[in-house]
Amino acid sequence: MMKKSTYIKLGILGLVKKALFIYLLTQTHLFGSGTYSGIYFTDYEENATLYLCNYYNYIDIYNTTRNRTASNNIVDTRVDGLYTSIQQIDDLGYVTANRLHRLKQQSHLIDWNVFTDDFGMTLHQTNFIYALVGSLIGFTFLFFFILSIIGGF
Repeated sequence: MMKKSTYIKLGILGLVKKALFIYLLTQTHLFGSGTYSGIYFTDYEENATLYLCNYYNYIDIYNTTRNRTASNNIVDTRVDGLYTSIQQIDDLGYVTANRLHRLKQQSHLIDWNVFTDDFGMTLHQTNFIYALVGSLIGFTFLFFFILSIIGGF
């Protein structure tokens, strides 16, 4: 038989867990979205825009921004290292809100099936491999967990 204080502690712990879950669920900064120069970027748009600015050549960036100086700044600055946030791009000279908005729009046109990783795999192939490996690991864990419960170990 448990004491009354134990029930109270368990109740408080349950409330803390629920409060923490609700807090984490409501925090938008966990998803990587943000507003830069008055333009809202979702998580996908941020990642795609960063990919565009990090890997596209000068001509493609110029066709998007329609400004030579802004395009030069984007291409020349990434020599120091890849961009990790939209704020770095927003802080560059001649990258105005209008040009940032054009980069955001262009990011929706990226065909992820064309681009490959270091192993020559497309994004969809990589995601399939991750899902397959995750399922196999989960199945193995579940198998041995059930086996240990029924007394196999």
